[in-house]
Parts: sequence; C-alpha cells; structure tokens
Amino acid sequence: MNEKITGFSIVDLKGNNIWALFVDPDFEKMGIGKKLPDIMLDWYFKQTQENVWLGTSPNTRAEMFYRKTEWNEIGMHGKNEIKFEMTFDNWTNKK
Repeated sequence: MNEKITGFSIVDLKGNNIWALFVDPDFEKMGIGKKLPDIMLDWYFKQTQENVWLGTSPNTRAEMFYRKTEWNEIGMHGKNEIKFEMTFDNWTNKK
C-alpha cells in the first residue's frame, strides 16, 4: 500500500492555540483544508470550552480562509501575524 500524509494539525490544550494546520499542496482543492480544522475544533471543544487562537501572516490564503470560516480577528501576534480566535459558542452555533 502506498500511503501518504496529506495534511495535519496541532492544537495545544494548555496554551489554547493552534500551532499548525497544513495540507500537502498536491492535495489542495479536495476539501481536506475544510475538513481538517472541523475535526480538530470538534476534538478541541470536547476537551474544553476555552477560546482557541492562532496566528497567521497577513495577505495570505490562510488569512482569507480564517475570515471566511468565521474566525474573529482579535489583534496582532508575534512577528506581525494576525491573531484570530474561535469561541466555543461561535463554533457550536456554526454546527
């Protein structure tokens, strides 16, 4: 069998933040980029109801994705990254 990792995500329960969310470019536009965060956030909010945040560079596809999927911009983080947040209430109301 020829298996390949097509995407992955890492969320930190102690820091309440998402460290990574990546999809292999060979598998873009197949719905993985929408499904992966859904699975991750479902798991996260089963563990805690604390807000979760992430940072991403401005003017990127990632920024557009988080805006379209109803993450809230809450400021800046790190080296000029936009900080986005998802609340338990916003997540459960999307479902």
